[in-house]
Amino acid sequence: MTRWKYLIIALIGLVVIISALTAYELFSWRDTSEHAVKVEPGESAASIGAKLEEAGIIANAKSFKLLTKVRRADRNLKSGTYIFGGHTNLWQTVSRLKEGVSATCRITFPEGLSMYQTLKLIEESGLADFNELYSAATDTALVRRLTGMPLKSLEGFLYPETYFFPVNCSGDSILSIMTREFFHKMQLQGIDPHDIQDFYDRLKLASIVEKEAGNNSERAKIAGVFERRLRLGMPLQSCPTVNYILEQRGVRRAVLTTADTEISSPYNTYQNPGLPPTPISNPSIESILAALNPQEHNYLYFFADGKGGNVFSTSFAEHQRLQRQQKYR
Repeated sequence: MTRWKYLIIALIGLVVIISALTAYELFSWRDTSEHAVKVEPGESAASIGAKLEEAGIIANAKSFKLLTKVRRADRNLKSGTYIFGGHTNLWQTVSRLKEGVSATCRITFPEGLSMYQTLKLIEESGLADFNELYSAATDTALVRRLTGMPLKSLEGFLYPETYFFPVNCSGDSILSIMTREFFHKMQLQGIDPHDIQDFYDRLKLASIVEKEAGNNSERAKIAGVFERRLRLGMPLQSCPTVNYILEQRGVRRAVLTTADTEISSPYNTYQNPGLPPTPISNPSIESILAALNPQEHNYLYFFADGKGGNVFSTSFAEHQRLQRQQKYR
């Protein structure tokens, strides 16, 4: 009798634990990136669950399938394109499919992403394929229509911001929305890019400043360093321009090697004087303003101080001395 008693207690305990874990899985909140998921007509709960698990929206496809069955929704999940993710739980995810509720897709683009990184981020959201986006972003006819300039790509014009894209937004439309935001930001500052003869060069400079600046207060100062170098015919020697080359090769480095700075490429500002052929990132309005209004000073060199800022110098000898001091601090 005692053994049966313990067995019953153990079974009750197991049921309680399973129930608690199930409740936790159903109602616990998950914070994930928003992701567009297309549900085909007649698609099974198992297939949808697998898609959601692969996208990281839910923890377990089997739990999803079980919940749809318990709620009698497994044969009534509505087709369409949905935006899942954000701050949600499994119960809400099933409810959205049962009720057929879709929404816009929220994507935040940090300042300084290259066009490649930007398009990859859009692809990860599930809204559009990278190849489709890249083809559109390098379609010279579309680029000219969106920017009013005869350029080879939209590099530099995909403004870094948080967007809410419609779920059925095409690749062309996504790029159009981001480019319109770029010109809107210019308009708010009283800037008409088409009235500035060297605006594209300023945008190239801004894209470098964006990657070099440790804080807002240094943007115009850094722009001033590069402006002086350009006037003197000195190479810009900007590490981010080399990182831009490496990115296309799938290489990421915290510190460049000597071999990296010797790569043969028009983007390598260690080897070539002047600006690169295109911007190397999509800069913020602050960096664009700095490039349009570089600070006047005598600095020609700078290096990161390891604290979010930079150390500036007027000569190479001073630059080396300050680097040595920094190293032995």
